[in-house]
Amino acid sequence: MNLSSKANFKDDYKNSNKSSDSCGQILKCGEVSQALLFNGASIGTSVPAATITLDTSKFCNKCIMLEFTSNIIGTLFQGTLNFQLYRFCDDQLPIPIGPQFYLIQSIPAVFAKTFPFFVCDCNSCPNECCTYSIVVSAGGSTPIIGNIGIFAARLAAIITDNPIRDDDCYSCNRLSHKDNKTILKCGTPGSAIQIAPGTLAGTTFTASTLTLNTSCLCDPCVKLEFASTLAFSSPTTIDGTVANFQVFKLCDNQRNPIPVGPQLVFSVPNTTLIVPPAAPGFSGTSTFSFFVCDCDICPHECCTYSVVVTTATADATVTITNARLSAIAADNNFRCC
Repeated sequence: MNLSSKANFKDDYKNSNKSSDSCGQILKCGEVSQALLFNGASIGTSVPAATITLDTSKFCNKCIMLEFTSNIIGTLFQGTLNFQLYRFCDDQLPIPIGPQFYLIQSIPAVFAKTFPFFVCDCNSCPNECCTYSIVVSAGGSTPIIGNIGIFAARLAAIITDNPIRDDDCYSCNRLSHKDNKTILKCGTPGSAIQIAPGTLAGTTFTASTLTLNTSCLCDPCVKLEFASTLAFSSPTTIDGTVANFQVFKLCDNQRNPIPVGPQLVFSVPNTTLIVPPAAPGFSGTSTFSFFVCDCDICPHECCTYSVVVTTATADATVTITNARLSAIAADNNFRCC
């Protein structure tokens, strides 16, 4: 494309945006937050866990995928938590979006786990600025026992125009999609990791890595998703293992990796403090998945992201398999280069 045609293209891009107000795709991440519920909280007690505000005025026939992640830590917790996404738009009462999601703990336990889910909203009105909020409430039939915290809570949103052709929007979509790119990349699965009893606190393992080149994006924002399977076992009933998961990145001209997002905690569930198991020893499996966002990236960078596991305590055996890191990168707003 020569300079003249490139200038004409940008003029067409701006003019078509003025007339049809549509522009490809956006990836946006809300701020990290937390919510707490304490012993004795009655049924229906609710607290906000995460929010995100979206301006969808530049989309013609938008559809939004909202993804929630959190690290839930319970201390002798027993009860039911209900998670519901609500939408707050211009002068409207809050509207529930999607189904409720539940966390149920039937007997008091000490534990740490991740709790992710996603919801789609393709029915909101055009030209709106809306705030989406995750509200956590005490459910079930009895008040909460023990304490529970929803930490590292975050909402992320991918907004796109539906592929259904609209004559008023088509020209803008056709033009803007050339400059508004989305990158999806999956990293290489890491080898199985075993945290054996007696592993020293502070021992680190690399679970998965991913190298991402964002040079084709003007104002890149990256959502990194991690998923794994954890198997745990112990011959006794009093053992437990705690492991911390953290994403790090190493970019061009950096000497040392820097952390991205919060640290996430996994612990082997411990129920022996209140209700002893029927037989000595225990074993089980659990999924452990989460996402973090990195929107603090210089344009034209190539970065390697790694998920590092650090032991805090190691009494039970924990094996991490199927560990994988993926990334979705897109422009953070409509600013042109």
